[in-house]
Amino acid sequence: MTKNEIYAIVCEMLCDAKDLEPDSLNEDLPVKSLKLDSLDYVELMVLVKREFDISLSADMFIQHPDITLGEMCQALEELRK
Repeated sequence: MTKNEIYAIVCEMLCDAKDLEPDSLNEDLPVKSLKLDSLDYVELMVLVKREFDISLSADMFIQHPDITLGEMCQALEELRK
């Protein structure tokens, strides 16, 4: 699975969770700017586990508070290898 495929799945989840339009997201958008609450982060971690078989922890977001959507998807692609 490519970064672009991962990005599409993650964006779909975020759009559903936050009632956003897909064109409001881009790879350079910092995740923190989405104003996710703790439940949103848990849902994101569950989605990543289900879709990509990758276990994420809150530490990823704590250690990288300025991570962008693109950087997060790149990290997910690398973790899948």
